[in-house]
Amino acid sequence: MSHEVLTHENSLTTRSSAELRQGFMDGAITPLDVLEDTLERIAEVNGSINGIAHLNRAEAERQAAASGERWRAGRPLSLIDGLPVSIKDSINAVGTPWRHGSRGHVEVPAATTDSPPAARLKESGAVIFAKTTMPDFGMSASGVSSLYGIVRNPWNLSTSPGGSSSGAGATLAAGIGVAGIGTDIAGSVRIPASHCGLFALKPTQGRIAHLAPSTVRSPGPMARSAREGAELYTVIARPDPRDNSSLPGSPVGVPALPGDTDLRDLRVGLLLDLGYGEALHPDVAAAVLDAAAVLRDAGAEVCEVPPVFDEDPYAPLDRVFQVRARTEWEGIPEHLRDDVLPAIADWCLEAATLSATQHTRDLHHVQNSATRVYDRLSGFDIVVSPTLPGVGYSAEMVGLDEDRPLAHCSWTCWGNQTGQPCATVAFGAADGHPIGVQIWGRRFDDERVLALAQWLELRRPVEMPWPTFPFPDRPLDTGFYRGIRSPGVSGAATSRTGGIAS
Repeated sequence: MSHEVLTHENSLTTRSSAELRQGFMDGAITPLDVLEDTLERIAEVNGSINGIAHLNRAEAERQAAASGERWRAGRPLSLIDGLPVSIKDSINAVGTPWRHGSRGHVEVPAATTDSPPAARLKESGAVIFAKTTMPDFGMSASGVSSLYGIVRNPWNLSTSPGGSSSGAGATLAAGIGVAGIGTDIAGSVRIPASHCGLFALKPTQGRIAHLAPSTVRSPGPMARSAREGAELYTVIARPDPRDNSSLPGSPVGVPALPGDTDLRDLRVGLLLDLGYGEALHPDVAAAVLDAAAVLRDAGAEVCEVPPVFDEDPYAPLDRVFQVRARTEWEGIPEHLRDDVLPAIADWCLEAATLSATQHTRDLHHVQNSATRVYDRLSGFDIVVSPTLPGVGYSAEMVGLDEDRPLAHCSWTCWGNQTGQPCATVAFGAADGHPIGVQIWGRRFDDERVLALAQWLELRRPVEMPWPTFPFPDRPLDTGFYRGIRSPGVSGAATSRTGGIAS
């Protein structure tokens, strides 16, 4: 990537979590200092990216002051004590609004309870400085919202930060906060991470508790580095009795990196073709192949995975999403229903005509597809794949397919259905846009996924000159926008990796 990067030399927002903790320990800086710089950065850049849904200034100042007292006494509560962390609009925290990205929810009163992720942050001493923007109902992999407007990617303001954790992706890339918590039902933390050059993890289902409990939606940590994402994971990956699907287990530590040069015990699957969906842009395929080659060169056994599907499995899953969105739409007061983003309201209209038996059949089809995915990948310790098929999508688009706003989530949506951990780490770039590579792990093997994400990030072939002051609009190459249909991807896989075994 080549950009002229503008920064404030003394801004604390450019420092890593480790540097901030050292400053707190030495007394050179305080959590209030970091919060002040964070609020200043928001004032400078949020008008361009539109990533902040609610500024939690007064409570954040109290949290930062209390953290400063703990650091002075040498009794911090956790690795993230005093660090500024955002939460997505969909995550309840006492006294803050919940809008779920939609103008249809403007009359919902402020939250009176903390959701599990917010509760874990408060118990750990984090400074919850803001809630971040998202599209209506979280039912779009974009940043277009009836309430918040268009969220923009600071790498190129004409492009999308992805969604539905769009504000979290845009703000973190622009240097606002050390980390953030998003939620992921079809790729909603991994897709913004790919667009914005970040790390994100959708954990094993149930590893991070949430309300309402779900078999497919999970909160997930997002950060500019896998290390900082792992630090956040250690404090939010804990059970909560209010979520009857949350998994038991003790708090975990930050996973250790694998051996520097020896991964001979690791069996890696290389997945470049699902058998359906948008074809890969060549630069996306190249980034995944580069990641596979780095793993192979360190001793891992890398094998190409054949296409998972022999027919398009998406229609039943799309109808399941429609039912979910329509249910939320019908729960909105009638006088506000027309305020929902038309693209989402029109898309989910079909759900009103579906029978209960059709919905049950769709759920069975989706489960069968999920089983097919898990069976195909189960022979590997990890699998590397794209996160998205293309690069640099228009900020104004709701979805690549105008009629199906989640259809281009093909590479991410099945990890939600299988319940396995999937992370995205930036590992390439094209035309100034980051490219994320997805790491799939076996269920309950989140720590290996976190460790390998850190390991790969240390070997990333591109620099990340963070757009702490957003780069201006640049014309979109339509090839990057749509993805180029390239029948030669499979052949490229063999040549770039030096003859991968199949």
